[in-house]
Amino acid sequence: MHMSLTIEQWTMLGTWAAPSVAAMGFLLIRNQLRGERESLETQTSWQVYEVGSTILQIFIANPECRPYFYDDKPIPDEEPLRSKVLAIVELVCDLMENVILNRHALDAETYKVWVLYMQGLFNRSPTMRAFLAFENEGYRYSRQLLDLLQAGVNEAVGSVAWLAEQRLLQQRVVRKRGFMVFKAPKRAVQPSGA
Repeated sequence: MHMSLTIEQWTMLGTWAAPSVAAMGFLLIRNQLRGERESLETQTSWQVYEVGSTILQIFIANPECRPYFYDDKPIPDEEPLRSKVLAIVELVCDLMENVILNRHALDAETYKVWVLYMQGLFNRSPTMRAFLAFENEGYRYSRQLLDLLQAGVNEAVGSVAWLAEQRLLQQRVVRKRGFMVFKAPKRAVQPSGA
């Protein structure tokens, strides 16, 4: 038994098949774009972390410079330390600018972590604040970066009080989610020879 379709049946079949094929095509394109977006976010995150790692390596190689970024130490007057600290602060500010300008390519959680880091660093570094003053080098950085850092000043991000508040909030979140936080019991010290 041989079954053949009429022209009307072929037309009707084509009318129903075309939207189905188009819908499948759109789904495939959407999935491909989603994959490319995730790939871009991952690649950008790794590039940002790689630069961050480079900065950490600079602090490891130059530990005398770290207090000017993390410990509220003002710009040194003596050379060559002053020039070294200012060169590092410029590198750090360029990284921060890069994060801000590429925020669309970072996932929201990664971006939020970097924002808090940048704001805390800015708040703890008189050197960075002086460097980013408009009359010094601040004029060449984006308004988005400068406004973001100022918002961190307004919220005292990175201060002792802010950190204590964040710890309390984190504990509440952990409790709210039903997790229990256990501390390991202190082990009794055994006398030698026991």
